[in-house]
Amino acid sequence: MTSTNDPRTGPEAQQLRVVDPWAPAPSRASRRAERDPAPRRPAPPAGGRVDPAVGQALGFDLLRLSHVSGASGGLGRTLRRIFGSDTSAADLAASAAEAQAPVTTGRRIAVFSTRGGAGTTTAAALLARLYSAVRQDTVAALDLALGHGTLGLRLGVDAQATAATFAQLVPETTGGRLPSAHDMRAMLAPVRENLLATASAGAADGPPPAGSLVRETCASVSRYFPITLLDCPAGVNQPTTAAALADAHAALWVVPATMSGIEDAVAQLSGPYLRRLVAAGRVVVLVTQLDRRSPLPATQQAERLRALGYEAHALDYDAHLAAGARLGLSRLGTERRMGVAHLGGRLLTVANEAQSRLGGQGAGERR
Repeated sequence: MTSTNDPRTGPEAQQLRVVDPWAPAPSRASRRAERDPAPRRPAPPAGGRVDPAVGQALGFDLLRLSHVSGASGGLGRTLRRIFGSDTSAADLAASAAEAQAPVTTGRRIAVFSTRGGAGTTTAAALLARLYSAVRQDTVAALDLALGHGTLGLRLGVDAQATAATFAQLVPETTGGRLPSAHDMRAMLAPVRENLLATASAGAADGPPPAGSLVRETCASVSRYFPITLLDCPAGVNQPTTAAALADAHAALWVVPATMSGIEDAVAQLSGPYLRRLVAAGRVVVLVTQLDRRSPLPATQQAERLRALGYEAHALDYDAHLAAGARLGLSRLGTERRMGVAHLGGRLLTVANEAQSRLGGQGAGERR
């Protein structure tokens, strides 16, 4: 009989012999860490981690993104980056060069869709992040949704920030009132040093502002920013969206890579309203893939639209984008980053070309 005083049979010894059969064998580094544990780091401040560039991190943001990274590609891709002839850094710089083109006056880029859930806000947030990352000047992003917009969430706007919603900007920028640059900056929330955004409305608190007021507000804001992104409500017949599109220098139409989405796009492009915008050279189409296992890849559907004569780009499924939380360009794979950079460059080129065509018509129409 084994003695109960035997140290090999005590509770401590029994805990040591509990082995998880699915756990990997401990490495030398892990055994060394057990012998010489690293000093503990100081506890984070109360209220969660704070990023001075984007404000306080959202609680569920870190939880949802803890195991998500669209840039991870396994050991093989890592080795190719280190030892191979991967020129992704040079390609990324070349793709971003067009997005760094000089801007003489404010450019307004409207992001819209004809149906909800297409990824309009995701695209607007990606473009805002891109322009602020590759440019030295300041970019503005406006959430034109009347209620419960999510642009602030995707950009990481601090929920405690005292920023104005778009509806609150309207009375401050219309009727002959033109705020100073200091007042305009104070009304918007800082996302980065060179990226400001409106707060997203929690709920609709009234009817949408008149189209003329929407146009006046967007023009007033873009006086102070070389590039202003407009995240529009779904539907080209929605008054706010129609007003934003009327004066936008470029428009990005986000189309989901679904059978109904593509068929709707073909029908809308042949309609009179969008046909006028397309004829003016101001519409670029972005096909988004919302499901990893979709039978209709975004790249193929974009190619279908290009075959019909439209400029179309594709954004494949990405786990980081699908998480629905704060966006970060560094979490995207190299190909997607280059795709977003190329898209941003094309939109800015379209906007600059539209402004040059309007130059002879007078600067008052598009300030």
